[in-house]
Amino acid sequence: MNISAKSKYAVRALVELAQHNGDQPVPIADISARKDIPLQFLEQLFSSLRKAGILNSHRGVRGGFSFKRLPEEVSVLDVVEALDGSVAPAACTVGAPCDKKDHCAVQDVWMDAKTSLESVLSAATIADLAEKESMMYTSTEEMYYI
Repeated sequence: MNISAKSKYAVRALVELAQHNGDQPVPIADISARKDIPLQFLEQLFSSLRKAGILNSHRGVRGGFSFKRLPEEVSVLDVVEALDGSVAPAACTVGAPCDKKDHCAVQDVWMDAKTSLESVLSAATIADLAEKESMMYTSTEEMYYI
């Protein structure tokens, strides 16, 4: 199972939104420019994330996007599932009918892979990633020379 480019770009954009999300919505053009994501593509992603209940959109001069749920409550898994659907390495891991189910030695491997991937993606929140990225920038800026 490959995680799509949509999900990868969306996570990057949400991290940016979390870093700049205050009292005012953040204009999508700002996020697009800072993360070098084409604006029309980002608009489509954010529209899907709004429909999934992750984001709010605000119209007008001071419009933009904000989180509907706290960034601490939005996992990478939430984003991937909103844009790509279930993280399923095989059809049998999402309950699809399989005539080989009773004689398939690899079904357990696919289920373990699905469970592991879901565990990793659900443990990482947008807030965690935003904090980590902020720390990365801070650590590179604080170089002292004598």
